[in-house]
Amino acid sequence: MDLSFILPILVSGTGLYFLVRLRFFFILHPIRTARRLVAALCERGARRSLSLALAGTLGVGNIFGVAMGIIIGGAGSVFWLLASSVFSAVIKYAEATLTLDLDRGEGGGMASVIRATYPRGGAFFSKVYAVLCLILALVMGSAIQSDSVSEVVEATLGIQPYLVALILAFLVGVTVFGGAQKIASVTEIVIPLTTLIYIIMSFATIFVNRERLGDVVSQIFFSAFSLPAASGGAVAVLFSRAMREGYARGILSNEAGAGTSAMAHETSGADPATAGLFGICEVFFDTPLLCTLTAVSILSAVSSPSDYTSAMALVADAFCTSLGTAAIFPLVFCVLAFAYSTVVCWYYYGSECTRYLTGREMRWLYAPAFLTFIFVGALADSFLTLAVTDLVLLLMSLLTLAALVTVSPRLVELTVLGGLLKEKNSRRRD
Repeated sequence: MDLSFILPILVSGTGLYFLVRLRFFFILHPIRTARRLVAALCERGARRSLSLALAGTLGVGNIFGVAMGIIIGGAGSVFWLLASSVFSAVIKYAEATLTLDLDRGEGGGMASVIRATYPRGGAFFSKVYAVLCLILALVMGSAIQSDSVSEVVEATLGIQPYLVALILAFLVGVTVFGGAQKIASVTEIVIPLTTLIYIIMSFATIFVNRERLGDVVSQIFFSAFSLPAASGGAVAVLFSRAMREGYARGILSNEAGAGTSAMAHETSGADPATAGLFGICEVFFDTPLLCTLTAVSILSAVSSPSDYTSAMALVADAFCTSLGTAAIFPLVFCVLAFAYSTVVCWYYYGSECTRYLTGREMRWLYAPAFLTFIFVGALADSFLTLAVTDLVLLLMSLLTLAALVTVSPRLVELTVLGGLLKEKNSRRRD
């Protein structure tokens, strides 16, 4: 039985609930919100935590997931992809804010929130969440990423999957055995560099095809409410934020509802409300920025995206026909770098869950298992891993969203204390 439709409904409904409770503060007061965010990012610890969170969020799906959504639903799918980011942003804010407030030094991110939320049964459900997150780290964070990268590299460069897995495992191993600080240091470099390269390539493609921009905008808005566009938009959402592997299955954008990136924001050293802003920033980079650039690049460069059956072929044609065949090399580099940083980040998430469950990092057991799943993903059939991922994400989100809604009064209180939301009886303009 296909249960993939449940998660978008849950995330959208919960996101709307939080938007109303928080009175749309980051939408109605963008200047106040932006000032607070920029000031917070002056601290290196904050920048590192955001880079780590982005490493887990940005990935292959921001490129190939958007392309697949356009193939299935046309240009209108981009509209729904962007619309979903509003719900994802406020959920990410809630996850990070409440984690920093309710974590009593136990670690585990959202597991600590679940434990603190329920006086009875909280300890049990927090352990269940940590186990699910650990499984997700091995399956989605390791195996599926490796599978996607191996397929892309084999198709473009002709390198066999087992060699790609070997290289990826070596690079990841060197990084993760350096500990959490090493992981944060690597993502602090890789993510900004890769994002910058991809942004430059996208803007260059759009500039070359600038005469079509008006038509692209019209396509996005006028076809947004057709049935194919709506279905394609849902697929694009699933592709681009949750799985980040480039093929549709999984969770809503930015893993909103799963609560995983809260573990990264815990390291920011900021107050709870400010850390929540990092979650909003994370969504902005993922969808309104990278996903939109991907979509506009494709729509401006390729006249009939629906004629394609391969997302990789569509993206490659969009960049190479505009920038020349040599563009395939920086494109493949971006795919590799995004996947590598995602795998490294998910290793960190899994290690935190291991520490929460056992009280120790258990690196001698966890690290070999994680690296082994890189080979499993590259060599095995992905059908089972995709099915497991969908189920685990759904179960995690049920636990997370229920806990967030339960303690939503505390979320409102923290937002007021953080100066991002005024009391109902007071008014203030940006």
